[in-house]
Amino acid sequence: MPESLRFALQGFGVAFVAALVLVPVCMAVARAFGVVDRPGGRKQHARVTPLLGGAAVFLAFGIGMWVIARGTPGSPGLDLSAIRQVLIGGTVLFVIGLIDDVFKDKLGFVPKLLGQIVGVLVITYPRPWAFLDDGAAVREWVYFIFTLLWYLTIVNSFNFSDNMNGLMSGLSVIAFSASVIYLGSLHSLRTMTVASLLVGSLLGFLPYNFPRARIFLGDAGSMFVGYWMAWVMFDMSKGFMADGTAAYGIHALVPSVLIMGVPLYDAAFVVIRRWVDKRPLYLGDDRHLSHRLVRGGFTPVEAVVMLWGLGIILAGVGILAAFAVPSFRYVLLGASLLLLVALTRVCMSIERHGSDR
Repeated sequence: MPESLRFALQGFGVAFVAALVLVPVCMAVARAFGVVDRPGGRKQHARVTPLLGGAAVFLAFGIGMWVIARGTPGSPGLDLSAIRQVLIGGTVLFVIGLIDDVFKDKLGFVPKLLGQIVGVLVITYPRPWAFLDDGAAVREWVYFIFTLLWYLTIVNSFNFSDNMNGLMSGLSVIAFSASVIYLGSLHSLRTMTVASLLVGSLLGFLPYNFPRARIFLGDAGSMFVGYWMAWVMFDMSKGFMADGTAAYGIHALVPSVLIMGVPLYDAAFVVIRRWVDKRPLYLGDDRHLSHRLVRGGFTPVEAVVMLWGLGIILAGVGILAAFAVPSFRYVLLGASLLLLVALTRVCMSIERHGSDR
């Protein structure tokens, strides 16, 4: 068995079992300390539900990391010291989300956004301070600004997609699994192992969240997973901003964007609708594709499974794009966008007919 596959399977197994064991513990802790989400308003769940699912995913991921590190001393491919800043940044995002879960509705949008920015700056250090030098190259500025926007966009897109039982977790499993398939061909051992750990952690959590939710990920879970999604997908985008690349090597980002297509598109769609309607962009609503499918007559489970299916299709296209020439990558991206727009039109038509009944 190849070393990369062995580490990936080992990490997956440890994280999966750890999550299965830890989720019930976190459920009990959440109920004991009142860290719960109560129904009402746009929240359509029927009962008070614990919110510490993200803590179980975080701990399962950490245990998997520890076991892998202990079992592979001196392996350069799994040297965790090389990603120490990434681990710290992920912890910052988790803590910010946990604060929001514990003090529900008391942490405003601005403090949460500032916390996300701090988490990203941890990764980029000392790059931001280097920009204070007037001689910093334009390319360095572009790289830093793009990195910041990349992380913030993906973190919040996956946070937005956590709007129905199992939706965000399932889409994340699909995206991380696709990255494992591609990274295996690159022999990118560390990133592949991280992605496998997250697949295991989320699959261990999913039975408690779908089809009936006994616990939610909460912002701690969705922001933590979104953060690592951004890191894994950025690591997949080899060639972006590389020296000598035309147009900054933007084509290198296309496979990752396609693999994350459903959350990114849905977030863009709802944000544009809020902007058109002159409503705050950060306030949640029930205009996501999942909600529109439910209003069109599908059950929540059917809506989630349909979006999972769409996520699998786009992930497959993303893997295909990863092995395609740059010009064909743009063709695949354009075709996928047209597909998403067409499906959105169909979804909105179904919603209208469902409302008329």
